[in-house]
Amino acid sequence: MICVTLGRGRHRTLLEEWGQAAEAGAELVELRIDCLRSEINLKRLLTDRRTPIVFTVRRGADGGLWRGNEEKRLLLLREAIVTGVEYVDLELDIAKSIPRFGKTKRIVSYHNFRETPADLDTIAEQAREANADVVKIATMAKSVADASRILEAAARSSEKVPTVGIAMGPLGVFTRVLGRKFGAPFTFAGFNPERIFAPGMLQFDELRRDYGYERINAQTEVYAVLGDPIAHSLSPAVHNAAFQKLGINAVYVPLLIPNGKLRDSLDLLSWLDIKGMSVTIPHKEAILPMLRQADGAVDRLKACNTVVIKDKVWTGHNTDYHAAMGVLEEAYGGATSDEVSVLMDKQVLILGAGGVARTIAYGLSRRGAGVAITNRDDERAARVAAEVGCRHISWAARASTPCDILINGTPVGMHPNVDESPVPPAAFRAGMVVFDTIYHPENTMFLKLARERECRTISGVDMFVRQAALQFTLFTGKNAPDDLMRQVVARKLGVTRD
Repeated sequence: MICVTLGRGRHRTLLEEWGQAAEAGAELVELRIDCLRSEINLKRLLTDRRTPIVFTVRRGADGGLWRGNEEKRLLLLREAIVTGVEYVDLELDIAKSIPRFGKTKRIVSYHNFRETPADLDTIAEQAREANADVVKIATMAKSVADASRILEAAARSSEKVPTVGIAMGPLGVFTRVLGRKFGAPFTFAGFNPERIFAPGMLQFDELRRDYGYERINAQTEVYAVLGDPIAHSLSPAVHNAAFQKLGINAVYVPLLIPNGKLRDSLDLLSWLDIKGMSVTIPHKEAILPMLRQADGAVDRLKACNTVVIKDKVWTGHNTDYHAAMGVLEEAYGGATSDEVSVLMDKQVLILGAGGVARTIAYGLSRRGAGVAITNRDDERAARVAAEVGCRHISWAARASTPCDILINGTPVGMHPNVDESPVPPAAFRAGMVVFDTIYHPENTMFLKLARERECRTISGVDMFVRQAALQFTLFTGKNAPDDLMRQVVARKLGVTRD
């Protein structure tokens, strides 16, 4: 179950938002009474309850907004229990002073917004001994190790009393999703994106739709995307939708892993028995020493964006490479019958000299295209061109260099700088194929200018969906629901676009 946390300054506003949450499908709501700024009227709040509730009056020391004295706070908690609320949240240090009464279930909670203590098992035991129906431990994760420890501790505690273990902050987002697999009775989510009650808290609709939270159980297999940053990745929504569509009991979560911490972090998370991983910046090269097997593209490019784990054997793949070549060949009708690429002898100019530019340049060169790379840093362009085996041109000459295919491998034009293009309008000529690897927004200024000049265009969404579909097939052995994946991307971009 997902518990939706609500907290507003006025009774009327809180009641209105509670009604909206109920209409949206919330089955349990945490009322943060400490957020109310006026004299608290429990009768007004609790007489006609829209859903079952968790009654919470959080102190400032525990991340709350309570302004009154402690005696009054404890009185409110006792009064709520007498009225028969479904759950009451009692902090560990005061839980024993408030006796059990009626049918109200007791959540005995511990919050630490500074760190994750070493003695998590002791804290969980103390909470259980305080007559808890549910134990809740929420601590700030300063490392992947912290996040892993709290999820493991909650899993152990759930064997005795249902336990919610949350690692707060961006490093612990996955704990908010995977807790259900390890016995948590619910997780906490926001409802209004403008009101965040704890670092890393996900939204109700996000947990329900993008992660399929209610489908998760002890047998659910875990997949993940690794990177830094990772918060705005579309991959969880895309892969989880595909799992649900095909009835596969699996969940795909984001793992924020800082640069230089990859091996140590994955060792710490090995107990999750992750079955497959998407690998993004900055780990595409760092993952290589951890692979036992790799496909040809990984060997050639020295970069891996997909890992399949079977019988503890890690096999690396590069679906970026195959996806980019696929969308470009499709633009020309696909490979010919004698396996000679339709891209042979096409003249290509690639803007940028980063990982995606290098990948595409290598693939096109192998297919017999004439490839040139350009970058604001001429030395970097020259170095990448030498590694790939193509030529480079100066950035100043990019608009005047004739080509059949023009590819943007730079971040220019990415949200929020949507009015920018890496080349002026003069760079486009009718009939060219123009490919932008950026997918947010899908319709970049680069592509708009190209279409205005009668060019054929390929968006970053085309490449993203194709590489995600290839990953999905590698993960599951099943054909990916490509159309659904594209619909999910369109929905997510529509939600986030200004």
